[in-house]
Amino acid sequence: MATVAARTAVISARAPAAPARPRAASTVVVSRRRRGRAHQIRNTTPSRRRRVVVVASASASDVDAPSSSSSPSFDPPWSEPGYKNAVVSAMPAPAQAASVAAAWSGLGFATWLVCAVVGPFTEQHFPGYIAWSRATWPILGLTYVAAGAAHFALPEGFDAMVPHRGAWGFWYLPGSNRFHVEWTGVAEIAGGVGVASALLPIDGIPAWLTPAAAYGLFLLTIAVTPANTYMWTHNSPGPLPPDATEEMQARFRLVSTLPWQGHLARGGLQVLLLSIMWGLAHPPS
Repeated sequence: MATVAARTAVISARAPAAPARPRAASTVVVSRRRRGRAHQIRNTTPSRRRRVVVVASASASDVDAPSSSSSPSFDPPWSEPGYKNAVVSAMPAPAQAASVAAAWSGLGFATWLVCAVVGPFTEQHFPGYIAWSRATWPILGLTYVAAGAAHFALPEGFDAMVPHRGAWGFWYLPGSNRFHVEWTGVAEIAGGVGVASALLPIDGIPAWLTPAAAYGLFLLTIAVTPANTYMWTHNSPGPLPPDATEEMQARFRLVSTLPWQGHLARGGLQVLLLSIMWGLAHPPS
């Protein structure tokens, strides 16, 4: 028995040990990468570690987020440069500002010329014509009353005439579009009633009412000049009823997208209104 046990021990000692199970190659590679990455992060400064984390997060978001390219949206639509072939809004902002400044300077100079030179000259050399013309000027008060009432009947259309913030590169007017539409509507109605009161055969009307109302409408017409300019520079739509048919919209587009000759005629009409209001505000003594 002892001999058998000794032989068994000798055989067991001489038998080779079972080979260890090799690890998969991918596991070895991953482990080496992890150890290398951890060693790299340990050897970096804290700020460098933060940059590594930020770069890794950005890379992950770039992979996960789908790439999408969307065209810019414009609110309102006519704030888009060159809307409906508008020439001025397609220019750079400095050129737009220069164009608007030139237009306002031209209106101001023409108004001064008519009020300070042409008007007195006509009154001096054609007194009969001026006397007859003055008698009809208060009728324009009814026109202002109708225009002011339209501010409340078609508010959306008048909202569109208010220049958007950033228009021409410098326009930033506080307050909402509706606020400016409503207060100008009230001012037009009040001023129109004051001017038209000269048509009433009533003795109790104060003599100062029509001149004061006319001067107020003179200033109001200047105040709403940016809205008229906005229609020229951006082809913004004007007042239309909400249920306007396609035919009405097409006809109005022909008016709102006037050529430069049409806008020049509108400027001349504004100068005429300003000169009449100035004449009513300064009656002959």
